[in-house]
Amino acid sequence: MEQKVPLCVDLDGTVVYGDMSLRSFISYIKFNPLRIFRVLWWHRLGRAYTKYKLCKHYSFDCSKLRYIPQTLEFIRQERLKGRRIYLCTGSNVLIAHRISRHLGLFDDVFATYVKKNFVGRNKAAVLVKAFGEKGFDYVGNAMVDLKVWEHARMAVVVNASPAVEKKALEMFGTERVKVLK
Repeated sequence: MEQKVPLCVDLDGTVVYGDMSLRSFISYIKFNPLRIFRVLWWHRLGRAYTKYKLCKHYSFDCSKLRYIPQTLEFIRQERLKGRRIYLCTGSNVLIAHRISRHLGLFDDVFATYVKKNFVGRNKAAVLVKAFGEKGFDYVGNAMVDLKVWEHARMAVVVNASPAVEKKALEMFGTERVKVLK
């Protein structure tokens, strides 16, 4: 029996509308704009550290997030086929695990932690190490996802701008790109 290729799914703009890191930032400074200076202080230690500090102060209700229905439906269909599904996000690992537990659709989570921002080339390197070059399919929506799609077997594009969709099609051709509408 052929082993199924794992499906790696981005979070921000792909599973949920918007960006969880941006939401945590807005939530943190909303009631005290002077907190921006603390964020700038954290940022000197890197984006990953800043995301970590912000998420420690961010409280949200997973049931109130706006999920992208075509992504969730695609994930459910792939799970029924026996595929392993991974949430792969630049958001902090604490946020990612909460959403993963809430949805109950993911086998595991790859995410930003205190010292490593899990986006673009960093994300691609970790996924290649875990699954091999062209050993996974990747669901994404943004220009930064092109760095991951370069190493994926197939690109699944959802909730993307026409420019991102066009780039993915140019990169793979129609036989290796699936566009969710």
